[in-house]
Amino acid sequence: MKKKILFVANSDFHLELCYLAYLEYFQKKGYEVHLANNTDLLLPYATKKIKIPISRTPFHWQNIKAIWQLRKVIAQEKYSLISCSTPMGGVVARLASAKAIKLKQTKLIYTAHGFHFFKGCPWLNYLIYYPVERYLIKYTDVLITINEEDYKFAQKHFKTVVKYIKGIGFNENRLKTKLTLKEQFQYRQHLGLSKNDFVILYIAEISKRKRQKYLIKTMAQIKDKNIKLLLAGRSNLSSDINSYIQKFHLEDRVKVLGFRPDIANLLDIADLVISVSKQEGLPLNIMEAMYKEKPIIVTDCRGNRDLITNKVNGLVVPLNDAKALITAINYLKENYSYAKTLGKNNQPAILEYSINNILKEYVKVYEQLLGKEV
Repeated sequence: MKKKILFVANSDFHLELCYLAYLEYFQKKGYEVHLANNTDLLLPYATKKIKIPISRTPFHWQNIKAIWQLRKVIAQEKYSLISCSTPMGGVVARLASAKAIKLKQTKLIYTAHGFHFFKGCPWLNYLIYYPVERYLIKYTDVLITINEEDYKFAQKHFKTVVKYIKGIGFNENRLKTKLTLKEQFQYRQHLGLSKNDFVILYIAEISKRKRQKYLIKTMAQIKDKNIKLLLAGRSNLSSDINSYIQKFHLEDRVKVLGFRPDIANLLDIADLVISVSKQEGLPLNIMEAMYKEKPIIVTDCRGNRDLITNKVNGLVVPLNDAKALITAINYLKENYSYAKTLGKNNQPAILEYSINNILKEYVKVYEQLLGKEV
């Protein structure tokens, strides 16, 4: 009988973005690969899909239902390993696995893509999320952290095996294509941009955590009308964001692109990549921009500062200092050679984060946990 491994997360998007290489690896090693989240979609390399009603909202009643449903599946399938990620995916999977773990019927890995408690966060975050994580750690054989701040915190406060792996790996293959100058010009035209526009690209799900509204408000204070902003990413707030753009009369300077499969091309036409997030795990958008040798500006938060060193391979600005952000944008626009140098420093620094290298680190963890049976 084939051994089985289960991956649990909130959504297919998360699994597809972060774990396809891991699904492929286990399938090739002869495992049955099962997925559990809130849709019926079966991703490549998966044998079976279990639909459970996980909600991203922490106290939604559907999560109770999801725990009970998943508990029955785990008892029936007898997984060798359960790998869970996303905050609620981690909560649901570990509570559902509690009995099987106590009976030593399965092993569980939780990959924390950034704790909700971090330096500078509201105390309410600590009061709500830290006790939950502290309780669930007893059902966690290995906790994987992907940034230095989370790793140090977990080592100090959680009694389990804690590993530090630098992210989930970015895919070099989808970034190797490069537009010619002519193609870049045509691509800009397609997006309503001119050759003389200074294009800022922000690739991120449109959300409060990623703070697109903050960036739009900052754009309204920039006098140079040739500075344009592209927002690429999924959104549940599209109408709200468009209204915000209209509020500041920025319809001709800020474009909401939605989810895009052509990230490599967007990076090619961008003069600057930016992140104004208030918290990160280890941002894939910044890794991809680094691989493309782009000048980058990030806010000084966990995850961002793991990748960008101020004035070495990008600029780091204070979290809520709009004036400093505007100054940094204008400076890189006016100092092309300096911006180019920052970008050139990026690719050598990012190669260790590629999926080819990161997958090896995860495999070591799996092998240690399963006694080399992987």
